[in-house]
Amino acid sequence: MIRNPHLKTVLRALIALGRGIATALTSTLLLLGLTAAMVVVQSGRDEVRPAGAAVVPGEAVDSALTPGQKAQCDHAANLYRRGMVSRIILTGVTVAPLARQYLIDQGVPPQVLLIEEESASLVEGLRAAANMARAQGISSIVIVVDPPVMLTALKVARDEGLTAYGSPASDAAGADDPNAVAGETWRYLRYIFAGR
Repeated sequence: MIRNPHLKTVLRALIALGRGIATALTSTLLLLGLTAAMVVVQSGRDEVRPAGAAVVPGEAVDSALTPGQKAQCDHAANLYRRGMVSRIILTGVTVAPLARQYLIDQGVPPQVLLIEEESASLVEGLRAAANMARAQGISSIVIVVDPPVMLTALKVARDEGLTAYGSPASDAAGADDPNAVAGETWRYLRYIFAGR
């Protein structure tokens, strides 16, 4: 038994600090786990329905579209051909021009395509796409991205005031990649807490 009152106070403070740290760590792990589960669940959903436009937000590439980006473009073109959307919005400083040409080569009429070439990230691209959609009188969109990206993409679009549905490209990278899920969990939480 400790008789020194000063030592008892220090010991109580250390125990309280330890409990606080344990609670914070447990809460953080729960937040990460739940968010990762949300990323995986949303990855498996195809919510396609008629909407004003399909949005294919692009992130930087060097000089050619990746297979995943081609799969997204093909999926958006398929939505257009099926009559699910009347426009396709492409975003991204390097991706949009490449995607535009790819879709034209696939037979999509150029007048259907709306292009934004200034955004450098998913969030910037979706914000720009929302502005373009509103300017065209479009209030609902179908977002076409890799499955793990869908949760963040839908959140951004809905925060921008659009009615948004997700339709992941079937040939794109899936939620079975733990690195992709971890990366998208981080991106979602960064968007929630920092807005970027």
